[in-house]
Amino acid sequence: MAREVPAMGYAVYRVIPNGEQAIPSTLTAGTGGLGWFGVAHDPNLAGERGFMANEYCRLEFDLRSGALVSLKLKPEGRELLREGLGNVVARERDGGDFWQIGGALKGDQSIPSDRRHPAPRPGQAELSSDQVGDGRIHWGPVMAEFYISHPFGSGWWVGRVRLYAGLPRVDFHTEILNNDRWVRYRVLFPTTIVGGKITHEIPFGAIERPERELPAQNWMDYGDGEYGLSLINRGLPGNNVDDGVMMLSLLRAAQLVAYAFAGGYEPGVPSASGQELGKRLSFDYALLPHRGTWREARAYRAGLEFNNPLIVCKAAPHPGELPKRWGLVEISPDNVVLSALKPGEDGLTVLRVYEAEGRPVQGATLRVKPGLLGAEEADLLENAQAKLHVEGGQLIRFDLGPFEIKTFRLRLAAPKPL
Repeated sequence: MAREVPAMGYAVYRVIPNGEQAIPSTLTAGTGGLGWFGVAHDPNLAGERGFMANEYCRLEFDLRSGALVSLKLKPEGRELLREGLGNVVARERDGGDFWQIGGALKGDQSIPSDRRHPAPRPGQAELSSDQVGDGRIHWGPVMAEFYISHPFGSGWWVGRVRLYAGLPRVDFHTEILNNDRWVRYRVLFPTTIVGGKITHEIPFGAIERPERELPAQNWMDYGDGEYGLSLINRGLPGNNVDDGVMMLSLLRAAQLVAYAFAGGYEPGVPSASGQELGKRLSFDYALLPHRGTWREARAYRAGLEFNNPLIVCKAAPHPGELPKRWGLVEISPDNVVLSALKPGEDGLTVLRVYEAEGRPVQGATLRVKPGLLGAEEADLLENAQAKLHVEGGQLIRFDLGPFEIKTFRLRLAAPKPL
């Protein structure tokens, strides 16, 4: 795992062949007796169960259906899933159009976000766990992976779950081959949390919301203040919590439905491609189990890390002119988040930050490694508002209110020769 990579920077690692030498790791994995390659036998598990664990949590799977049947937080072993149906995809009928779930849009008379969207009851939907496949677990010192595939509806379903040493996050990759019209796919995570609060990330902040299908930017959280789960999405904003079940909308196979009020679409408008027939589609999302609230879990940082993974560049060995590790900026404290860095006018650099936890910050700092010749606070249109004092040629200090956005115009010093 790449650790402590500087912000807006890089770190150089050297790949060394390991041979037969054992590498220390916090990862463990195993099955209840099926004995797949790369895993250990665990006599305490049922024969069709498998597990993966690191220093943060332990996962158990049904190796036949692919369902995540247990998610326990370490070290206390607190179970966060109920009913043994985690990461199960529900395939439901949906006769709606591009905007309205379950029916045609009717002006402003029926808004999807005004209605509850509970998890489907038995018989209302087909579940990915209704079918069986050949689930396998492989692991090494860095990562453990559960993989399964089997038929689903008239198409196919593939599930992959990864757990990394040193990361509290659980990564999911789901693929669906859709051969059905007018269907909706949602992934379900029934939780043991009762009466929790639903929090959604919105641009430059977070907000509590009711039990309805609503969009979240990078993450949503459901927790009771003592424990919680953050559901992180990558381009899948539609989500819902109902009766303790966290749900993420993956796909709606829909098309335009003609309706007669002014500005509506008439019959014959081409939109059949919205049914996504015959397409194999991929979806990436993650869970962050945690103690305390989303603030203590730094859900906003986990969402950014999942959506902005490190970029790997290979290079042949050569004499280097740059340091092994370098970063452009350092920002403190953790709840002050960099959201934009861009060239401005007149050779300036524009940088934007915001407060992410809804708490005031006194004396936040921004340090720029090349050095600063000058700094100004600006409005959102990048118009200068006030000059800022630069300390030591590199650092500025500022205050932020809850969820406040601030923009700075910086004149960077020329990089020093190495």
